[in-house]
Amino acid sequence: MTEPLPGAPGPTLAALWDGLSPVQRAALRPHLLGNTSADWLTAVLREHGHTVSASTIRNYRRTHRQKGGVHIG
Repeated sequence: MTEPLPGAPGPTLAALWDGLSPVQRAALRPHLLGNTSADWLTAVLREHGHTVSASTIRNYRRTHRQKGGVHIG
């Protein structure tokens, strides 16, 4: 079983996470929870067929931090 996305992601981000393989999740996790630019991350995900906005990523990070989630980076 693969690890769920930490915190309470919205439906777009949760669907993206659920569609990834364990290897893809492991690669994305430090960027999603770290300091990687949300705009850059959105562009890379789009190149690989995943549509998520930079605002969605920023909102997820902010909510995750406010609830005491681990920040990587």
